[in-house]
Amino acid sequence: MGAIQDYLFRLNQFFNHYLPLKNPVLILALTLLIILFSPLLFKRFRIPGIIGLILAGIIIGPHSLHIIESTNSFELLSKTGLLYIMFLAGLEIDMHEFSQNRNKSLVFGALTFLIPIAIGYLVCTYVFHFDRWPAVLLASMFSTHTLLSYPIVSNMGIVKNRAVQITFGGTIITDSAVLILLGIITQVVTGEVDGSFWIRVTLSLSLLVFATLYLLPRISRWFFRNIEAQASSHYIFVLAVVFISGFLSELAGVEPIIGAFLAGLGLNKVIPHTGILMNRVTFIGNTLFIPFFLISAGMLVDLRLFFKGSDALIFAGILCVVGLLTKYFAAWMTAFIYKFTTPERNIIFGLSVSHAAATLAIIKVGFDIHLFDQNVINATIILILISCLVSSFVSERAARKIAIQEKEVVKRSSDRIERILIPVSNPENIQRLIDLALLLKDQRSPEPLYPLSIVEDDDDADEKINVVRKVIEGVAEQIASGDKKVEVLKKVDLSIVDGIVRTARAYNISDILISYKAQQGTSNLIFGNIATNLLRKSKQAVIISKILQPLNTFQRVTVILSPNSELENGFARVSQRIHTILKQIGNSHSLYGTESTLTAFAGVVQDKKRNIYKYVPVTSFEGFEQINETREDDLYIFLNARTQTISYDFQVDDMSKKLNRTNSFTSFIILYPDISKTLDDGRISDITTTSIEQQYVKVKKFTGKITGIFKKDDAEDAG
Repeated sequence: MGAIQDYLFRLNQFFNHYLPLKNPVLILALTLLIILFSPLLFKRFRIPGIIGLILAGIIIGPHSLHIIESTNSFELLSKTGLLYIMFLAGLEIDMHEFSQNRNKSLVFGALTFLIPIAIGYLVCTYVFHFDRWPAVLLASMFSTHTLLSYPIVSNMGIVKNRAVQITFGGTIITDSAVLILLGIITQVVTGEVDGSFWIRVTLSLSLLVFATLYLLPRISRWFFRNIEAQASSHYIFVLAVVFISGFLSELAGVEPIIGAFLAGLGLNKVIPHTGILMNRVTFIGNTLFIPFFLISAGMLVDLRLFFKGSDALIFAGILCVVGLLTKYFAAWMTAFIYKFTTPERNIIFGLSVSHAAATLAIIKVGFDIHLFDQNVINATIILILISCLVSSFVSERAARKIAIQEKEVVKRSSDRIERILIPVSNPENIQRLIDLALLLKDQRSPEPLYPLSIVEDDDDADEKINVVRKVIEGVAEQIASGDKKVEVLKKVDLSIVDGIVRTARAYNISDILISYKAQQGTSNLIFGNIATNLLRKSKQAVIISKILQPLNTFQRVTVILSPNSELENGFARVSQRIHTILKQIGNSHSLYGTESTLTAFAGVVQDKKRNIYKYVPVTSFEGFEQINETREDDLYIFLNARTQTISYDFQVDDMSKKLNRTNSFTSFIILYPDISKTLDDGRISDITTTSIEQQYVKVKKFTGKITGIFKKDDAEDAG
């Protein structure tokens, strides 16, 4: 026994002498090891990594082993992580899904905000005997929720389910309301409230919203369009925006996390959710800044309070019960109003019950302004741990039932694998093509992108292909740093087109993405250009792009749908491609096509009420004047078709060529559906009639040009 006591005494002396750690390099090294191993350890027990980081913070914090003490540098990284969490919350919200289910999202957002805060206020006032403002702030904590279980519903393939979509929309409502309330309470507690207080708060918040939601997107588009020399400068700009918005929020008299959240909403439509910049933003935040904040949140917990009596445990238990039940009641009310099924009700509850990012932010701010004591911090951390576990468990069970009921379980073995080939012979085009490929790529697909460096076989072939390959590998390195897969290919062939087609067959490619070039000259009249030959020899979907500025700088997008394109077997897939582009680019979207084509497109993208995009029916594209009203920040998307297919239209096919001739500054994308399957039957007469008409128009234009030449010569002779 004496030996054990002596050992414990020496161990205690060791900890007292060497701990807490003073060396900043050692502190950083230990923290990074925790960030590395704690999520891996807890993942084995199917526990979210966020819980592992918080528990690690509890263990190493000043109230437990006291291995690390909160230093100025640690506090700076922690503050950065807090702002980063709120910025990502605004940046990752799908505004398209929110607008599509606006009314239902508003109802759920109101219920999931009002029910928890009302019941929470009553509990805090009459059970815990809190004063007014601590009671309101603690009650508002129950209203927040973090979509921690989003990866579960994504993997189950039910993201488009109505219950999932309105939960996403409700997140915007409730978190925005809670953060604004937090700013007002903070000002009331720390400032002087007089007659002009509410006027000052209203004006300052209005200016903040105007600056972040109106001015910021315009400034950002200008920056991204004009500053392209260094890719890293884009990320530095975004990081600066987060802190500047936080500072402006402080000037407005509210918490900086509100400014960071609004900055995320402001950049939501400027930063494509599948681009390289978005990869950098999420990768660095989730890897470094946010884990520091989660560890620092755990360091606030004092477990010793739970052993000094039952009061702390009772307080934590009541908080957990209120937090879970109020969210369930809000989900039940929403399901009752809209007659949702039981699994749909449970998925709403599972997604909205988890308290994490905004909850930690509220409690941290309340603790800093001395509204909450250590008991509240402890109880909140317990609530976060339990709610995250409940969220994961409930969401997984409900998502599986919904997937089975709707028969939308992802069957990758039966679906065609998505593989995008990006042939490159000119290294100047690679960055734009890669950006577009990342935007188009399904984020659930495990397949890499396939950049192909290809040159014709001649004496300089080896030198040319090495130059192209080095540029491609440099861009691929940037993509890989954002956790995206890239497999660089190279090929030397007697014919560029034949090399592309052979590679596409060898790798079972689904889409071929090439850059647009205006090919002129006698050889092209006889043999055709690369795009024409590729369309003739390949069966895959082909995407031809002429992108002259960063994708996130376009403001207006115009889509031209070729008549009868809904009869193509590849129509649904290419429509989803267009839908993916529109969701992430531009503020104004207009679609032109025949009534039947527009109806089919709206059905594919689940916009049967036509309230997402502007649909403009046309009977014919002859004399289509909209392309003459182009601006620099316009993007045109053409859903075209190969010749001698049911949806080929000469007017649409000629439109991109005309646009390139008359408006050289305008960007456009041309999409051709794949023809790996046979065309739908039933309208063969349309093909024959359309082909005859198109040939007639071609002959008429050609004879008109020849006649014009002779008339010009006659006029010169007469002069």
